[in-house]
Amino acid sequence: MGMFEKLAELIADSPLNQWIQAKYWLWPVLEITHFLGLTLLLGGLIIIDLRMIGFFRNIDHKTTHRLIPLVALGFILNLITGVLFFYGDPMRYSINIAFQIKMLLVLIAGCNAAIYHFKIDPLLGTINNNDSSPLAISIVAAISLGTWTGVLLLGRLIPYIGTG
Repeated sequence: MGMFEKLAELIADSPLNQWIQAKYWLWPVLEITHFLGLTLLLGGLIIIDLRMIGFFRNIDHKTTHRLIPLVALGFILNLITGVLFFYGDPMRYSINIAFQIKMLLVLIAGCNAAIYHFKIDPLLGTINNNDSSPLAISIVAAISLGTWTGVLLLGRLIPYIGTG
């Protein structure tokens, strides 16, 4: 039995699980909030990451840095609603291969964000807008774009594949 399945057994029929299932309006509200969070998260990261790769050279890295609070807000909204989704239907999510791979990609994206924060962000202030981005910066940006795109696509596939 996998980690997600053990967790699912612990929370199945919990008060929160029952409350989520009993409120017919809650799931659509969670879906809308999750979508808005994803829009903030990916919308900001697309601009930040493409700038780090070398596009939009007329925009300073410090300017794109101002998008980080919106990206963080989007992530927090997705984290909260994602946990509530799992609580609302834990047995379905726990065996879903799309969900499992999505969580792996979120973990990779989180590690990549830590590398960005501790290693890449300090370098960005030293780069001239007209210079090419160093390879390390471009790699971190490409991993960010790739993992979050994968998270988006796998999230859309959860209702359709891998439910056993």
